[in-house]
Amino acid sequence: MWRRLPPRSGRCSVTNEARPVFALHGWALNAAVFDPFAGSLAGRGLQVVDLPGHGSRRDEPLGRDADAVAEALLAHAPSRAVWLGWSLGGMLALAAAARRPERIGGLILVAAAPSFVARPGWPAGMPAGRLRRMAADLLEDPVRTVNDFLTLQVLSSASGRTALRGLRGALRDRGMAAPAALADGLTLLEQMDLRAALDTLEMPVLVAAGGRDRLVHPDAARALTEALPNGELALFDDAGHAPFLSHPAAFAARAGTFLDAVEAAHAGA
Repeated sequence: MWRRLPPRSGRCSVTNEARPVFALHGWALNAAVFDPFAGSLAGRGLQVVDLPGHGSRRDEPLGRDADAVAEALLAHAPSRAVWLGWSLGGMLALAAAARRPERIGGLILVAAAPSFVARPGWPAGMPAGRLRRMAADLLEDPVRTVNDFLTLQVLSSASGRTALRGLRGALRDRGMAAPAALADGLTLLEQMDLRAALDTLEMPVLVAAGGRDRLVHPDAARALTEALPNGELALFDDAGHAPFLSHPAAFAARAGTFLDAVEAAHAGA
């Protein structure tokens, strides 16, 4: 069963005016990955969840049906919240928005794309063969595969060591995800293709990307932004796959500006 995590220190309850921020982590990680910058969203009502099979929910199955995962998220997310999704979490946020746009007040998509892998008409994705090799490596040595993946996220990134400490800290706090959930997550990343829904999403969307991301190319973030009716791009030139960890102050400032604009639009509606 889905459950919201209790507030940690530095998180404030939602004010009467502010929409809550509902945060979803990426593949192999857990909700603790957002702890280093949670204080910067004080007063925003940040709520984070561990995806099934991850963190405190390691014994729960994730599954390979993106629609089912999205529906479960929607059933337990605050109504009209701004969803902040990182990597796989961003794709699941997009899937939820495509299914129930009226339930979502806005999106902050961090290092996410409508299709993680390259497809006809979408050359900016990762080659599917590379992801399948990762899945094969996962079967052979899950710990090494996850550690290699964490390192890949910060390669070439300024402040990459800071980001890597945040990623490893989250795993240290809550442990590695279940191998079955890791395999399911890779299948979701390979199968999900949300491009057809993008022009139907009228809510404001901030697309946050790292200019040195080795997993989701900046061109994918640009194409995603251009396909959205109300999208805006925040490109962190020196960041890799986790700009909220490598560039926390700049990321928090940009996210705060976006959230203020969402609130202002809501107040004026």
